[in-house]
Formats: sequence, structure tokens, C-alpha cells
Amino acid sequence: MGEKGSVKEPVKKAYLIIGTLLVLLCLLSACTGEASVPEVSSGSESAAPKSVSTDLALATLNIQHGAAGLEKIAEAIRAVSPDIIGLQEVDVDCGRSGNTDEPAELARMAGYPYYAFAKAIALGSGEYGNALLSRYPIEYFEVIPLESGNGEERSLGHAVVFVEGLKLDVFVTHLSFENRSVRIEQMKTIAEILKGCEYYVLLADLNSFNIEDIRHLGGAYFVNSPDRRYATFRRFDSSPDNIVVSNGFTELSSGISDAECSDHRLLYAVFLLSKE
Repeated sequence: MGEKGSVKEPVKKAYLIIGTLLVLLCLLSACTGEASVPEVSSGSESAAPKSVSTDLALATLNIQHGAAGLEKIAEAIRAVSPDIIGLQEVDVDCGRSGNTDEPAELARMAGYPYYAFAKAIALGSGEYGNALLSRYPIEYFEVIPLESGNGEERSLGHAVVFVEGLKLDVFVTHLSFENRSVRIEQMKTIAEILKGCEYYVLLADLNSFNIEDIRHLGGAYFVNSPDRRYATFRRFDSSPDNIVVSNGFTELSSGISDAECSDHRLLYAVFLLSKE
């Protein structure tokens, strides 16, 4: 009897162990199976709306580090009231501009709940670069360094916003002025980045006195173009500033503001953003 019992007891225990494991596996499958866990989406095609049709106002302005005063700049922005505006030559905590956080102050003064800053260089005890002000939440933001040769370092700010559920990649930059070849290479770098975006906006001071150079960006549509040139730089009556958009945008109106808030004029455009 002892020998018989010594055989049955381990078998019984084995069955109990196997049964317990099977129950645990079933429970684990129910909790973590693919069918019960929704995928996290950051604007993937499956999460995108089937159709979108909405107006979107965009603008860009080189603010000359706020030399004319932030109130004048904020007033110019309020007058145009874009949904998203790109700003160049922006100071953060720099002595020459009173150690002010200019993106934060302009967002407050002009009435924008969201903003982001893309550092290009350190300047004294502060930083200098580009900024975005937005009425839409900025879900993601990164700063991409641009190859700048021996000149002042440049960067590309990249934000992701959602307009009626549609993912929109928004870029802001200020390109090199010292060397045209470097500037063109920067445009080509940005062009490659834009190729990876379905819907995009580029708000830029391209620092180019030859508007024909914009062809290197490869954008679908330019507000400032050889066919219709807006003189955004007062000193030379030239057109370095631009708003570049992807397919899906139809311009409804555009223009420049002559508000004297910088050595540049504010460039703006209203688009119909649509996805069928």
C-alpha cells in the first residue's frame, strides 16, 4: 500500500499543478491578449478621421529678438489672429532682451494657450532660436539641429498638433545667411524630413534673397513664390520669409502686415485644410 500510495500522490500533485497553470494562462490571456488591448496611436492612419474640412490660419514673423517691444509684436499677431504662428530670432533669458522668456510672454500677451521654443544657440546667460505659438495643443515637440558649416548654428523645431483629429506636423526654422551653399543643403535636409509627413506646415525665415532657391525645399505650395512675391524684409524689400504647406491645403487668402514691430513684416495666410 505504501508503494502504491507513493506513486499516486505525485501524479495527483502534478495534475493539480498543471490545472493551476492552465487556469493562470487563461486568465493571463484574457488580460493581455491583443484583442483586449487597444493600440496606442499618435496619429496613425487607423486613428485618423475619414474626412476633414476646416479653415486654418497660419503666420510667420522674424521678431528681431523683440527689439521693437513685445507689446507691438503681440498687437501685430492679435490683429491677424493666426491659429499657429512661427517666430524667428527669439530670446529666452537673454540680457539684451531683459532676461525675458519671450515665447512665454508673447503667448500670454497675444492669447495663445500653447507654445514651444527651439534653441539654436546659447547667447550669454540665455538661449536664442525659434518658437511656435498655437491655439491647438502641442502633443509632441523636438529640436532638430541643422548642419550650419562655420556659421551660426541653426535648428528646426518640429511640433505635432491635431486639427479636428488630423495629425499635422508643424515646423519652424531660420536658415543660415552666411553661405548660400550651406543654406541650400539645409533646405534639402528639411525637404527630406517633409517627405515623411502626410500633412505639414513649415513656417520659416529662409534667409534667402533669391526666391528661386525655394525649389530646394520641394514643398507642395509656397505662399511667397516667384509668381507672387511678398516683400517681408523691410531693409532690402526682399522675400526671405515663407509659409510652406503640403497637399491638402487650399489658400483662401494671404498677405503681409505692415505693423512696425520688427525689421521683418508678418506674413500670413488662411487655408482650407481638407481630407476626403
